[in-house]
Amino acid sequence: MNIDANVQKIITLLIKKWKLIVLFALIGTLLAYVYTANFTTLTYSSSVEFLAYAHDSQQEFSDSTSAAQQISNTSRMNYAIKMLNTYVELFKTSEFNKTVASDLNDNFNTSYTAEQVKNAVLYEEVEGTAMFKVTVTTTDADMSYQIAEQLQKSIPEKMKRTNNGLVRASVEDQALKASTSESLGYPKKCIFGFVIGAVLAAAYIILRDLLDVRIKGSDNLSERYGIPVLGTIPEFEIKASSNSKNSDKKGAEK
Repeated sequence: MNIDANVQKIITLLIKKWKLIVLFALIGTLLAYVYTANFTTLTYSSSVEFLAYAHDSQQEFSDSTSAAQQISNTSRMNYAIKMLNTYVELFKTSEFNKTVASDLNDNFNTSYTAEQVKNAVLYEEVEGTAMFKVTVTTTDADMSYQIAEQLQKSIPEKMKRTNNGLVRASVEDQALKASTSESLGYPKKCIFGFVIGAVLAAAYIILRDLLDVRIKGSDNLSERYGIPVLGTIPEFEIKASSNSKNSDKKGAEK
């Protein structure tokens, strides 16, 4: 049998068993809903958006024309974009997070660890720009806001002290305290459960068919063993009513 025939056979098989696939999909959706409702922890996020820019303390230009200034500004911006990834990796170091945690505890009278700060922060670079976003997500709205507010100060200070301060950062969007928790994502997780359930049902149906060694008919016999079928014995069905009439006639004759 060629590949197209195998694919057609599988599709036909899945269509015949569509009820089982739908059942598994609905079970998967239900399990995803139950899991989300009972085992998903609510989280709160606060974010800060920065602009990285190349800083020239001397401000010396050999040509003061607008064209020369435009070229200079463009090259400075390209340098900031090029170096941005390096600074983001610097913010992920244990040393930087220890400093952030220490300053955080001093300013807010808390007891956060460097590991807590590091695990709560996500850095995202906006592709093709010198913008980058820092998002802090924890199970406590105050904690997320406090870490974000501290990073709002610590990141520009760190960039100013690094690489002779050639690249610095300005805060373009300040941190705000989350008023509500993040969505539990019921639709996305339920869709995921639906798909997983349908896939498992399809895999079960296909494997069951492949492992079934029973001969289901003459076509199946020829296909599996290459044995020509000369003829088949038809199945004769004798109606119950005919049998009862015949038995009544015999009883009357006796």
